[in-house]
Amino acid sequence: MSPFEIRPASPADSQEIEDVRITTWKTAYRGVMTDSFLEELSVSPAMVDRRSSLLSDGSTRGFVAVRDGRVRGFTLYGKARDDGHDGMEVYAIYVLPEEFSTGMGRALMAASLEDLHGQEVGLWVLAGNPRARRFYERCGFTASGLVKTESDPPLEQVHYRRAAST
Repeated sequence: MSPFEIRPASPADSQEIEDVRITTWKTAYRGVMTDSFLEELSVSPAMVDRRSSLLSDGSTRGFVAVRDGRVRGFTLYGKARDDGHDGMEVYAIYVLPEEFSTGMGRALMAASLEDLHGQEVGLWVLAGNPRARRFYERCGFTASGLVKTESDPPLEQVHYRRAAST
């Protein structure tokens, strides 16, 4: 397997970021979300445009992992979106299924945490996704005790945080 490169995400990466997100959801969330919901997922031009806009205006930052000239994983982060939460939030981190357990996810998270310069960081993870929860715990995140349920589809999410480092 050829090596991968981690570099800052740019608006031009938005299509490939969405391709990775949808492909990964269809594997990672099998058994967590309904098969019919996952089968209907597709890359939306509106979401690609929104992603591009957020990366352009700087409200979202991130990194992509590139192997053989293709984006194979990404992470996106910015200011915490929940009321009462200071610090930063990892909005998303995904790698293609064939990149699971290759170190790509850890490299993306490490680059993101380094860019955040020790600030407090939170994230939300599906309660029914033990693989992701173990990944975040290995990256130094702990469950904060907060839980929320999204409505479409109805899924419980657990909040994790990583304390600011000095």
